[in-house]
Amino acid sequence: MHIGVFTDGFERYGLTDMLMTCEQLGIRGVELGCANWSKAPHVPVEDLLSGATSREEYLDQFERHGVQIDALNCSGNILHPIEGAAHRDGLSRTMSIAAMLGVNTVVTTSGLPGGSPTDRRPNWVTTHWPPENHEILAYQWDEVAIPVWREIVEEARALGVRIAFELHPTCLLYNLSTFEHLCERIGDCKDVLGINMDPSHLMWMGGDGRELVRRAPESIFHVHLKDVVFHEHQQLVDGNLDFRQGANISERSWSFDVPGKGRDAEWWSLFLDTLKTAGYDGILAVELEDYTGYPKNPLREAVEFISPLLADYQ
Repeated sequence: MHIGVFTDGFERYGLTDMLMTCEQLGIRGVELGCANWSKAPHVPVEDLLSGATSREEYLDQFERHGVQIDALNCSGNILHPIEGAAHRDGLSRTMSIAAMLGVNTVVTTSGLPGGSPTDRRPNWVTTHWPPENHEILAYQWDEVAIPVWREIVEEARALGVRIAFELHPTCLLYNLSTFEHLCERIGDCKDVLGINMDPSHLMWMGGDGRELVRRAPESIFHVHLKDVVFHEHQQLVDGNLDFRQGANISERSWSFDVPGKGRDAEWWSLFLDTLKTAGYDGILAVELEDYTGYPKNPLREAVEFISPLLADYQ
């Protein structure tokens, strides 16, 4: 395993500056945003697809700094009632670029449909009641998600790339059960569909990413490093469902942060041990959700915290 970074946290920095930062911190791998919710700050998407920038010319910039591209990211909502088609195209373009660059993993989200054919907004069902929730789920899975993802599985397989789902709130796939349900419905797809193990989402939903890795070791295709800090003064009265803007940290029940800010070294060491036991040997991509505008500082903190723990598993 090696420390990396999801570079969307450096969207205000150019490619060279970002790569120099990685080299200075000893970061060997990157995950690059490529489409949809990402502004693709470090990938010349159109130039690569048109041939205006060659594969060799682009990759040479990374090689000069001792950095490899471990994954591309195109998280978005391909099942959105209005925007889905554009995001679906973003996924296809990202998979094509991944195949071109020799990158075998594309990180994305499952998407979330509306609650009916006439809805214009996605509808996230998280409870068993009222009964109409089950009608919504039947529509979302049977009429929208399964046909779309069955098609994408074949496209990815033909290109020789894998898809790693970030199990994310407000997506149809947000935990292990929903991931397994998709795989069961499609059938024979776990060579292509897997999980981006970001433990932070399970933290605030009350789960534990280490147990998910133990339950589905063969499905861990990619890993994000991100922590959650709980703000007890607000959490005790509001619980963990929180719609307030992420930048309003003092008002929220919880907030994202770099590893070590919420869980201690023992927790993260056991997380790494669980990944190693599962056979995972890929990137550990620090995902920065920093509101200071200076991502180099929290990235350095993350590297300094994880590096000594990771030394035991290399």
